[in-house]
Amino acid sequence: MDKKTNIYKVPKAVYYQCIWLVKDLERLRRIEAAGKVPMGDDELVFFVDDEKIVMDAEVLVTAKDNLRCIRKALQSIPKEYRQSTLDCIVFGIPYADTAHYNTWRKWRQIFIYELAKNLHLI
Repeated sequence: MDKKTNIYKVPKAVYYQCIWLVKDLERLRRIEAAGKVPMGDDELVFFVDDEKIVMDAEVLVTAKDNLRCIRKALQSIPKEYRQSTLDCIVFGIPYADTAHYNTWRKWRQIFIYELAKNLHLI
């Protein structure tokens, strides 16, 4: 009897890299927003949770690229599952009762796989 192979399975290390990147979503959004402010110098200084962040152009480019990868991966799952999937990963909010847990798990797995692919980790 053939065992089904899951094409969306990623190595554990890649999985955790993707999870932690998604958990960092709010900070990435703040960096992106701060990058829209005109810069007079080569560096941009701003505060995140009372922590001083000095950002150069490379940090901004990396943050924008990571956000682009996350947004692109979100497009691979149906719209009705996107926000709850993010909320579960970022904030630990349980999935809504609108679908079976296995359905949520499937879309989360596809999201992580697509994110890993977008980040060139697999």
